[in-house]
Amino acid sequence: MTHINTGRVVLGGVVAAIVLFIVSGIVNGAILGSSWQAWLQAMGSLNHAPAEPAGIVLWAIVSLVFGLTGVWIYAGVRPRYGAGPKTAVLAGLLLWLAGWLAPALGQIALGAIPNNVTVVGCVGGLAGALLALLAGAALYQES
Repeated sequence: MTHINTGRVVLGGVVAAIVLFIVSGIVNGAILGSSWQAWLQAMGSLNHAPAEPAGIVLWAIVSLVFGLTGVWIYAGVRPRYGAGPKTAVLAGLLLWLAGWLAPALGQIALGAIPNNVTVVGCVGGLAGALLALLAGAALYQES
């Protein structure tokens, strides 16, 4: 059994995080920006989101956690499924299932965020997870 190359997981994870951060910015800013603003206005004083600089740092940390986790999943399943884009897509799907789809279903069940925002965010998350894992996995090597 081969060992996971931690340095390459970190390198690939950081690259994946950058891709995720950019895609999330496009989805939540350019595509969903007006929907998020309408929701924030409707929430009024019930919303306690941090100020923008702190929020950006928090989203960068979330992206890093997802990026590292995704490349670690790729490294873990690579010996069984082989190196390459198919395995990267599999790892991206696994990350998306746990990181976007399951929370989106929970948000829909709670009704706290408009469904269109949740669904578009989830679909955007799928694109981000797949692109991020393709980029991050391309940098991973066992040795």
